[in-house]
Amino acid sequence: MKRLLSCLAAFLVVLSAAVAALPVARTVNWQQTVYSQQEGGFGGSRVPKRSGRASAQDASNQASDASGGGAGAAVDGRFLKEVTDLEQNCFDAVNHQREVKGLRALEESDELLEVARDYSRRMAEEGFFSHIDPEGKSVRERVREAGLRWHVLGENLAFSRGYVSPVAATLVGWMDSPTHRKNILEPSYTEGAVGAWISSKGTVYFTQIFLKK
Repeated sequence: MKRLLSCLAAFLVVLSAAVAALPVARTVNWQQTVYSQQEGGFGGSRVPKRSGRASAQDASNQASDASGGGAGAAVDGRFLKEVTDLEQNCFDAVNHQREVKGLRALEESDELLEVARDYSRRMAEEGFFSHIDPEGKSVRERVREAGLRWHVLGENLAFSRGYVSPVAATLVGWMDSPTHRKNILEPSYTEGAVGAWISSKGTVYFTQIFLKK
């Protein structure tokens, strides 16, 4: 009997180790695009100087407006703080990469932040991942509709699932990709924003927009 119990205990230890060794599913994906125009940008107001980043209350208003008072209206303060923290940390991490290379840090644009966050929200809620939305619009149209002018415009996208630090996983992926890295380290860009959203399944979506006036 003692031998049987001993064998059973050993089996449970092995089984426990096997379960602990099972890998956690992790996924990171990225996309990148860039547009340029030689003359002035699209019509609309000039991107103003920053007056501070958009608040969690702004995110709440955006979610509520986008949903028509439906599911988005029920987004709680804790969720919104997580979103704004992800945005700030990712934006700061990108600027750190620029500064390490001796480049000027990007100024954060509240207007671009609104565009970027709304696009991340749409990807999370509508279940697509592309620079072109289901209506066929690109970042050019989204920025134009926000009334912003530009000479050069770029966009990095990413989604991260299963990582303890979605920002770190996303930044590593962007910096390991020559095209995404080029956007991040492009000297001509002067302004930008990172907008984030979290899907109902916990996938974190990031949209980063770069702009040169």
